[in-house]
Amino acid sequence: MKSIQSILICSVLLASGWAVAEMHAFKLPDGRSVEAEIMDYNAKLGQVELQLANGSRKKIDPTIFVQADQDYIKEWASLDGFRSSSQFKIECAKKKLEQWKEGDDAFETKFEKYVYEVSLANRTASEIDPLKVEYRIYYEQEENDMATKKVVNHQQVKSGTLDVERVRAKETRRANTEPVVLKEFEFNMSDYYVEGGDPESTSGELKGIWVRLTVKTKSGQTAVRDVYEPDSIKGKYAW
Repeated sequence: MKSIQSILICSVLLASGWAVAEMHAFKLPDGRSVEAEIMDYNAKLGQVELQLANGSRKKIDPTIFVQADQDYIKEWASLDGFRSSSQFKIECAKKKLEQWKEGDDAFETKFEKYVYEVSLANRTASEIDPLKVEYRIYYEQEENDMATKKVVNHQQVKSGTLDVERVRAKETRRANTEPVVLKEFEFNMSDYYVEGGDPESTSGELKGIWVRLTVKTKSGQTAVRDVYEPDSIKGKYAW
């Protein structure tokens, strides 16, 4: 067993040619260390999978490291449930709160107020805490630019944080985002005339929501989940 562990240690040390700032320095009892990022932990096999700075991966018995780093690995593994999309389920649903109209025979503007309901279902046996839930709602709103006689499409973003700091074991929490109001404008051009050119009809559209959840351990380790609704907006917008 010792010879196998020695081979693994040498393999890890030789492969780690350079360090990456966000990686952890795992220390060996003899004083040597290796910079790596935890990718997976298998409690049944007693193995931790590390990704080295050069991108290669190694599966290692965590007991080869000092006790502090063994505890670090266990703490990382404690967030496995949060990382799992089946054990910690996140759903976003668009909901229309209300709609109304304003205007007269010549002009009419329709308003629609929407929110997203974010549902967090913790199916694990552990509380997820402390938790930070941020979101960004992406939408478009057209309007008439009477100076250029063109319809301008504005790309809009509404950012916010949900008031959910923990989700207890086997609990489901729900919270709504701040509302977004979309406008649809119409001009009765058959009966009315605007000097300089009639305004065109305009509308607004919700494109989707990006929710980011961050949980932090006592030692400062963080795990992040990003959820998109619909999935098609992934990669189209920057956080």
